Amino acid sequence: MNDASYPLKRHFWRRIAPGLAVLLAVMVAATVFAVTRTTENIYLELARQRAEAVSTAVAHAAPEAWAHLLAHGDTKSDHDKLRAAIDQEVRELRIQAMKVYNLAGQVLFSTDVADFAKRETNPALKTVVFDGTPVLVRIVENGQDLYEIYVPVRDAQGDIAAVFELYEPVGYLDALLLRSGLIAAAAPAAGLVLLLAGLGLLVGRGQREIDSRSAALDETRRKLESFVSASAVDAARGGGDIPSTRVRLTLFYSDARDFTGYSENNPPERVVWFLNELMGIQVAAVEAHGGDVDKMIGDALLARFDGRDAEARALAAARDVQAELARANLPRPVGIGVYTGEVISGAVGSARRRDFTVIGDGVNVAARLCSAAAAGEIVADADTLATAGGTAADGFGPEEAISVKGRREPVRVRRYAQGRAA
Repeated sequence: MNDASYPLKRHFWRRIAPGLAVLLAVMVAATVFAVTRTTENIYLELARQRAEAVSTAVAHAAPEAWAHLLAHGDTKSDHDKLRAAIDQEVRELRIQAMKVYNLAGQVLFSTDVADFAKRETNPALKTVVFDGTPVLVRIVENGQDLYEIYVPVRDAQGDIAAVFELYEPVGYLDALLLRSGLIAAAAPAAGLVLLLAGLGLLVGRGQREIDSRSAALDETRRKLESFVSASAVDAARGGGDIPSTRVRLTLFYSDARDFTGYSENNPPERVVWFLNELMGIQVAAVEAHGGDVDKMIGDALLARFDGRDAEARALAAARDVQAELARANLPRPVGIGVYTGEVISGAVGSARRRDFTVIGDGVNVAARLCSAAAAGEIVADADTLATAGGTAADGFGPEEAISVKGRREPVRVRRYAQGRAA
């Protein structure tokens, strides 16, 4: 070794060799990671195929009971009919334990009968339901290490029909992962090829994850839009500050009669059911006539109609609501007020939490007319009826004057009762 070569060697060992060692370590680590993930995915695919085999065999052995159980979930008789067929498949496929869930997380079948009809809400199950991808979870149960394998089982249309949870000892998969990792670490050259394949797999999984998240975001957006009015969505899409403007609208205001008494005498679940039915009928009628639901306040609903024939469309929606509610025979009727006037439409609140709504005298008067309406009645101001023209006033009684809090002059109105409609 001469003196001229020494600095090069020192540079190599101090600079290049550590870098190469790091690069090699990264390659080996990446290769091991890719191989173990691939092995895990293959294992999950095999688990999915085993679940499909169980489902196919049981559907063949007891088709009616299996279909009924998937559709209704909590049918104990179906569970008992299917137990023999499922237990046989579990034994033949050497599955240690198994559960079958519907998409709501209810246990449709379990090798442990004590679990029947229970509900599960763990993240792994939700991932399979929403993303359709198998999930592997390691747990410790009764001192034993186990893998919980959640896999989707699809119907003939490709939709998820149920989720199977298979319990397996960790030994087989852990040994498989260890062997695959050692082979990858011992052969870095071959590992590089596997790394490329693994990267392709990861890119594919990443794209599926992106697509899944995009779909989830779209679904979240649609759900969020269902909580606000179409006017609020349009205003938000416009970008920038949302201005407040003075507009002339026909307002539809409804309120359930004696809702407080109904709430006091019924369990919350029944009250919520009633509100869902009540609001569903009203929202459908408002949207069918080109209106926009501004807000729901408990048992009350405020909708806005603007543009051409706003008055006639609001009155038609009110008629449809009362007619449909009469047919639905819900436990409480509603009164409806319809009024046309100027209001301020815009965002109200702080920068952190705002509500896009309408405020002003017109809203107050519509609410007062609603309060003046008896059960099943529509109270509309005379000007709205006159502007609507045509047959809009059919079925409305004669004009009368009612006092409205905050106004000096009474409001001229006419009443429509579903029972006396022409």
